[in-house]
Amino acid sequence: MKKSASFAVLLCSIAACYAAACGVEEDIETKIDCHGVCQRYSDCFDAEYDVSACQNRCENGVDTGDLGFDEVDSCESCIDDRSCAGGTLNCADECVGIVP
Repeated sequence: MKKSASFAVLLCSIAACYAAACGVEEDIETKIDCHGVCQRYSDCFDAEYDVSACQNRCENGVDTGDLGFDEVDSCESCIDDRSCAGGTLNCADECVGIVP
């Protein structure tokens, strides 16, 4: 009985660690995606655009729930292989609320 309880505690600990790791992975990807979207806007439309401020707004939006992780990921994925004009024309819906 004691071994079963110990095993159950071990399994719960592993599950908790896995769940925590998933959150960290999502945080890292959000930082990368937010930076990519903001930097791309700067590269394409406004060299003076404050990329750091944009990235902070984007990350805070995900943290507060104003932006979804999936929304940021979709925007970054959409613009990734497109020209500046192609990204503007084809990704406006995905990127609304992240960059102007």
